[in-house]
Amino acid sequence: MANTSKQSKVKGLSAPAPSGSLEISEPLSPKVKALRKLVASGQYQVSSRYLAIQIFRRAGLRTE
Repeated sequence: MANTSKQSKVKGLSAPAPSGSLEISEPLSPKVKALRKLVASGQYQVSSRYLAIQIFRRAGLRTE
């Protein structure tokens, strides 16, 4: 199946916005706004691995 161009979809998940930004309907807290500005300016880096581990831990899943 590696050579197929058909993409499989997982129920409840959607692809990220093409522009790389997320649209959120509820207002953001001042702390979240400040953190976003730091990330955008390159003054704060986000580790995708660390975030993934935290998400799994809070969901009650083990990471190895």
